[in-house]
Amino acid sequence: MAEVASESYSFKLKSHPNKRLVDHLQRVGELSRKTIADRSLNIDDADLLEDAAYLIGITHDVGKATGFFQEYIDEKDEAKKKSLKSKDTTHHGLLSAFFTYAVIKEYLRKAGRNGGLADYLPILSFMAVKRHHGNLLNAMDEIKDFDADKEKILKVAEEQINSIDSIGRAEISEILALLLFRGNINLKFDLSNIINYILKDSAKEIGRKEKRFVRRLGEENNIYPYFVSQFLYSTLLDADKTDAGLDGAHLGRLDLSSKLVDEYRDAKGFSSNKNNINDLRNQIYEDAIESITAWNLEDRILSLNVPTGTGKTLAALSLSLKLRERLENERKIKPRIIYALPFLSIIDQNYKVFDEVLANGGKPKDSRLLLKHHHLADVGYKTSENEYDVDKSLLLLEGWNSEIIVTTFWQLFNTLFSNRNKQLRKFNKLINSIIILDEVQAVPHQYWQLIHDSLNLLCEKFNSYVVFITATQPLIFDESEGEIKEVAKRREGYFRGLNRIQLFLRVDNALNLDEFKAMLENDLREKPNKDFLIVFNTIGSAQDVYKFVKELELEETERFFLSTNVIPKMRLERIDKIKEKNAERRRKVIVSTQLIEAGVDIDADIVYRDFAPLDSINQVAGRCNRNSAKDDKGTVSIFILKDDRKEFYKYIYDPFLMSKTLDILKPIKEPIKESEFLDLNNQYFKAVKRGMGDKDSRDNLAYIAGLAFKDLSKNFKLIEEDYPKVNVFVEIDEKAAEIWRRYQDLQSEKNHLERTKKYLNIKKDFSEYMISVPEKFGHSLIVDGSNIGYVSFNELPHYYDMDTGFKREKAGEGSLIF
Repeated sequence: MAEVASESYSFKLKSHPNKRLVDHLQRVGELSRKTIADRSLNIDDADLLEDAAYLIGITHDVGKATGFFQEYIDEKDEAKKKSLKSKDTTHHGLLSAFFTYAVIKEYLRKAGRNGGLADYLPILSFMAVKRHHGNLLNAMDEIKDFDADKEKILKVAEEQINSIDSIGRAEISEILALLLFRGNINLKFDLSNIINYILKDSAKEIGRKEKRFVRRLGEENNIYPYFVSQFLYSTLLDADKTDAGLDGAHLGRLDLSSKLVDEYRDAKGFSSNKNNINDLRNQIYEDAIESITAWNLEDRILSLNVPTGTGKTLAALSLSLKLRERLENERKIKPRIIYALPFLSIIDQNYKVFDEVLANGGKPKDSRLLLKHHHLADVGYKTSENEYDVDKSLLLLEGWNSEIIVTTFWQLFNTLFSNRNKQLRKFNKLINSIIILDEVQAVPHQYWQLIHDSLNLLCEKFNSYVVFITATQPLIFDESEGEIKEVAKRREGYFRGLNRIQLFLRVDNALNLDEFKAMLENDLREKPNKDFLIVFNTIGSAQDVYKFVKELELEETERFFLSTNVIPKMRLERIDKIKEKNAERRRKVIVSTQLIEAGVDIDADIVYRDFAPLDSINQVAGRCNRNSAKDDKGTVSIFILKDDRKEFYKYIYDPFLMSKTLDILKPIKEPIKESEFLDLNNQYFKAVKRGMGDKDSRDNLAYIAGLAFKDLSKNFKLIEEDYPKVNVFVEIDEKAAEIWRRYQDLQSEKNHLERTKKYLNIKKDFSEYMISVPEKFGHSLIVDGSNIGYVSFNELPHYYDMDTGFKREKAGEGSLIF
């Protein structure tokens, strides 16, 4: 994008130390308009949205023209610069928002546009610009500020305007006139009229008219304005950060062949590898691809509901690539594929598979094609031509600048339901995208209605597609009502044809751990050639039983312990080793918490599971005889385990879900066949939907309708924290010691930006040695001046067991000596 040139004027005002204001405003305006224009939208007045995005872009930093800001941007002394930055008169967001509000109002008036989208735009534009360097607040709170602090607000605005000398005012007029002309917007105005409007009428109009408007929105329960607001806000943030941080670079889109997965499966010999389970996987894959080839593109919410271990991941990616090709050819839409999972433990696994698919298709490693994004992901963005530094990499990662994004539910849903600048920047990438929700049963039932309504609108108005993939389909959308369409056209046959396992319910009487150990020891000795997986609800019970198993004299047995109490580096190493086929065929006994359930591709002959909701039971059953490689069936046994106080499941699971599970399972006295799982799951989710409370969804939908962004963000909690936690770094080896030294060194860096940059360089390695523990156990480990705990190599025997992880029984009793 070329710099602005004008024969009649020499522009002097700056937006950044090395950037002219006119250049920044033009680039942000053009990038903003392009983001809207490149999308296919099912909304009235889409052209109006494009013009609004451009107008927001070319006015969002007009407040930087003040003498106060120009003094700040030119100041070289860091102490003086910091002092200037803290002054109200240096801040540019509010004054810029006033300009934007005035320009949008004048544009709508002269264009004769009113009603519908035109009614939303002034206040939505005002809030987007006011908060483009912070987080969104509730619209009503923003407006009420004008009643409470109108005099102070206008006094600061007047000081700022008076600080712009005649040369500065002339330049602003020239900039706006030039950019309006270049943006092909027929709008002319006198700067003095805008200033007069800002100081005399704007606060009154926002404080009265817009207050009535926002109140009416809330009463109408209309969530559409919220999505327009987030789209505009995200568009501005993305354009602003792209120009400021990437110097205007705009990465182009890349092509992906729809046959990538087909070619990968052929290369791996999946079709030729014949046995019952592989035949089923091939059948499911072929059926899904056949379905999507003839899919009605008006049906935007899809389901791939098939049994565990039947190749859902590759089938979902392939059908998404083929859907993408159809949308490009038939609708001129080029969707990104956003693959979201509930757990970090399976993101690396799926990302690795996708990377292999691209490599097999001859694609070079390029972040424009595939990236992984979550809070612990490596901050590195590489293309076939460039490797970006950490600052630019972070901007590109957080902007989801890729064709395939592998991410978490937390990232996805906090982009939909957040007020946070950092999260909302990528909201625009949800528009026209294909969103795959893997293991969607993990979504809390209290948010079903919220997610139903929001995804419906995203698909209906913004031409996105959503694919639910799971073995246990929750009733977020009702298939009987035509709300969701199934890709797996012979779904019932897939489930009913399976015969890999039997499920035994031993839930009539609760067992204490001593009783369970006695039974387990007997089974381990009687079945020396069987791999066991034992899954517990609490870390304490898992540690107790693992220590018991470790002390047993069992021949040719490898023992593994998995829980979040173990640092991630060791967990991943153990999972990889569990999946290995050892030549000597030593049997494996795996003791784990529920992190093993969804998506972790391990296989055992016998599974024991402490009592849990039915969807969790189904998921852990998917780790049993997964590949159907043996003649005899696997067995899954469900127990109710307890301590001296109560059953363990009561410590962690929603009592509502547990009651529905008991209602369904208690009457069953015979072993449950795998072919019966589908019916049981359907019964369970129908019972959940009938009996669930929807207060959380209703509250959040009300916040959305009322543009209460801050309340929404505060109330929407995808992951409920029952107790405060502390992150603890565990120094288990020399590499950890080196990383900790580097972390300590960067604490002395006084420049916040430099310190952040240095941390991002070590973040991935740092996180591999980090665990989260209850505050009551970890508070004494916190290092002075930080919020992170530390266990040194010398203190490992006191606080960390190399098998079972953090020792909770001794932690919290005193301070460590460093």
